[in-house]
Amino acid sequence: MGSIIFDFDSTLVPCESLEEVLGRADGLTPAEIEELSEITTAGMEGRLSFEDSLRMRLGIASPTLQEVRGLAFELASSLSTGAADLVGRLHGAGHDVWIVSGGLQEILEAVGSGLGIPRRRIHGVVCQWRPDGSLDALDTSGGFAVSKVEGLTRLGPAFQRPVIGVGDGMTDLALREAGFVDHFVAYTEHAVRESVIEGADATAGNMADLDLVLEKLLA
Repeated sequence: MGSIIFDFDSTLVPCESLEEVLGRADGLTPAEIEELSEITTAGMEGRLSFEDSLRMRLGIASPTLQEVRGLAFELASSLSTGAADLVGRLHGAGHDVWIVSGGLQEILEAVGSGLGIPRRRIHGVVCQWRPDGSLDALDTSGGFAVSKVEGLTRLGPAFQRPVIGVGDGMTDLALREAGFVDHFVAYTEHAVRESVIEGADATAGNMADLDLVLEKLLA
């Protein structure tokens, strides 16, 4: 039995969830929306650290808890085609499925719970919210607001081997370079990043492709 660590954005779902929720903030100009997209891309391609990318985006717009919950509800029924079936098959075969993401924890948990993934295997950016639902601060105690590597380092998870990472960005590839995953699969259905593909052990253009790749790697 093994462990599969899924990225969330542009992998389990077809969008970048933080960019999506921030882009809905009132009063944003078209130039600010474009800037949010550019910062997201720079972070996913490794030209910005995740921590810097996150803080720069939150400096342009801040989500409300209500907006976050609204997007979570939408994404729970807007998964990448075949994602729910694949996760179900992996669970049925006895594998552990994880979500490790730079997305907001509330969104990850809402979608992950619908996929039957236990809360203890869902990790992302934790926010502190004011009583009116506005963003107060990032909770940096868990490390996931810094990077996925830092978060898993502090968490010290016990994975079943082999561990396979699946994602579209340099932050996902970094998990293999840090020794957390044994194999890394570049997921290219929604975003194609050549630097990520070059460092990957395999690529998958959709969930059907990924199913075949995982079957070989988990054999």
